[in-house]
Order: sequence, then C-alpha cells, then structure tokens
Amino acid sequence: IMLKVKPIIASLLAATTLLMVPMATAAQDAAAEAAALKALDDALPGTLLHNPFDMKWDTNGNDIKTKVVDADALSTGKAVSARVKKKQPVPWGSSVSFQVPEAVSKGEEIQVYFYVRTKKPAAGKDTGEISMFVGRNEPPFDFIMVEEIFPATEWKLMNATAVAENDYPAGKIKVEYQLGKSAQTIEIGPVYVSSLGPKASD
Repeated sequence: IMLKVKPIIASLLAATTLLMVPMATAAQDAAAEAAALKALDDALPGTLLHNPFDMKWDTNGNDIKTKVVDADALSTGKAVSARVKKKQPVPWGSSVSFQVPEAVSKGEEIQVYFYVRTKKPAAGKDTGEISMFVGRNEPPFDFIMVEEIFPATEWKLMNATAVAENDYPAGKIKVEYQLGKSAQTIEIGPVYVSSLGPKASD
C-alpha cells in the first residue's frame, strides 16, 4: 500500500466546511450531529464507519500529553495535539487512538484519510515520525494497514487504502498513531475511516 495525498479528496472535504462548522457549535444537539454525519457520509466515497467529529481519543504512555487545540487551517477548526517528551523504546510506547464501532468483513476495501502536521519535530529533524496502525485492538492484533508517516510542519491531507484480510467484529478495530520514535509534537485533524465495499477483482 502506498500512503499519498489525494487532491480530489482534499477538494471534497473542503466542500463540506459548511456541514462541519455548525456541528461544532452544536455538539450536544443529537439531531444536528446526526444530520451533519449523514450529509458527510453522503458526500464522501464509501460508507463512513465512525464519527469523525468525536475527538476524545485514548492516550497511551507516561511521556505523552494530549489536548484538543484550535486549527484555523482546517474546516473543523480543531485538532488533537500530542506532545511526546522523550523517545520511547518502542513506537507504541506513546500513542493516541480511537475505536471504530462498525464491523468490517474480509475482502472489504478500507480507506483512511486524515489531516496531520508536525508542530515541533525532534532536534535535528525536519519532519515527525509516526506509525499508523489500523486493526484489531486485542489478540491476535492483526491489522488492515500499517503505514510509516513523516509529516512536515504544514498541514497535509494523507490517504491510505487497503483490503481487510480477515473479519473484524463491531468495536474491534482501532486507529492508532504510534508516536514513540521521537520526542516530538504532532497535530492530527479529523480522521475519516470509510468502507468502499468488497474489493473488485482485477
């Protein structure tokens, strides 16, 4: 799989700005949230598998601090900021993650795209270092995709697509950004996880 920016998706997400900003000002209004999610799901390719407006992510590690920050460059205006104070023995020693509530079946093509930038890289480096894991959050810890990401200081919309090689029951998939490779500060905007349906035969 190759991680890359897709300008067409960037244009599509920019076009949903009017849907996303009102939702942020009425986060406790269930009807408004449902309407915004439906509109977003209709606009994006495939079927959305989670709520990208929910940025209450899980944090793992003693040397990481996270908070939701303003991000004026993004249509939602918000991002998760994660500061890793020192390099960890393993990449997942400091991480942020969230659960995907929907099930995924073997053979489904899964697409993940997200905004990311490095707020403060490690000393002597120009980019951050992230391992992105999308897969099961319990044994056998199998994955749909694992990608190495090196974001610069400017916001980029990244995209990755892969086909699930196993069945994943509802609530068993997590999206995890492993940040322990460097002492760094990373900001991640909205993450969109969609199913494009069964992968067509070549």
